[in-house]
Amino acid sequence: MSFLLDYCTFQELTPELVEECENFTCQKDKDIEQFFLNEYAEYAKQLLGKSYCFVKDEDSKRKIACAFTVANSSIKVDNLPNKKRNKLNRKIPHAKRRSQYPAVLVGQLAVFDEFKGLHIGDEVMDFIKAWFIDPLNKTGCRYIIVDAVNHEKVIDYYNNNGFNFIFSSDQEEIKYMTHSADKISFWRKIQYSIFPHKNPNNIFRKTRLMFFDLIVLYSKA
Repeated sequence: MSFLLDYCTFQELTPELVEECENFTCQKDKDIEQFFLNEYAEYAKQLLGKSYCFVKDEDSKRKIACAFTVANSSIKVDNLPNKKRNKLNRKIPHAKRRSQYPAVLVGQLAVFDEFKGLHIGDEVMDFIKAWFIDPLNKTGCRYIIVDAVNHEKVIDYYNNNGFNFIFSSDQEEIKYMTHSADKISFWRKIQYSIFPHKNPNNIFRKTRLMFFDLIVLYSKA
């Protein structure tokens, strides 16, 4: 039994839908709550990302159980350490290897407070994975990537859902991202923060890049 598929409907998140549904909260992450209340529409308007949600119908008023935002992205293998680049390329037929591979970025993902404890986080990730190997998907997409908050519970969630780190450590990620041949934008640079006593080199990233290889599921479909 799936709570989302059995009891909810999948819809694009729109201002009209938010107005129609009961207010939702995410007490542990007010920033993500504010994103899905006030910012998602501007991202869609600027063609930077699209937000979707699962809605549970109630007798009185509809309720949004969870929401997520996706955007086009890629993994640039030429910017990776040799060991990681070789590991990714080994899974691609030689004739199809490229300097970068298409990916979808899950930029925001939230399960709202009223629906905590129902394993919805795992269900929505399974849905996203299935969505991007569906035959109706109009473009190729090899990977799902996330810039996961560098917190044990968040990292555990993605690990349990089959995601792996793109870089082996905070230090390696900072080194390769800040010295990449492609100059990263300012908004990415400000995510690199140094806090004492977090690791032997006193370097700690607020977020960690992680990926899931969709070919694992596509080969079984």
